[in-house]
Amino acid sequence: MARKLPRFEAVGIREGRTFWRKYRGNADVERMLLEIAQAREVMQQIGDYFDCLHKVWVEENLGQLVALEKIRLLLNEQALRQRVLAGLKPPPRKGEPDDRNGPDEPETEVIG
Repeated sequence: MARKLPRFEAVGIREGRTFWRKYRGNADVERMLLEIAQAREVMQQIGDYFDCLHKVWVEENLGQLVALEKIRLLLNEQALRQRVLAGLKPPPRKGEPDDRNGPDEPETEVIG
């Protein structure tokens, strides 16, 4: 089993963009930043596939599969982490009003 990573402060969207401008031309830094962006896109795709799989699983009344539940929890954790890194408020809980957008702010799309 792989060793756990030490705790660290994740690179946010703005910070990544700042690094991109600051270290433009440094192939190693550019490659690392692209790797982070690509990994985040893959996590989003995995989340989308999971949603499809979970929907069918529930519709077929196949019970609760522990592996699916663990994947769901990991994906939720990553989605929340992405929202925090992007500076977005978390989505409202069921039954709560959606006040993420102020009266003068445009609608934001929440994925996940």
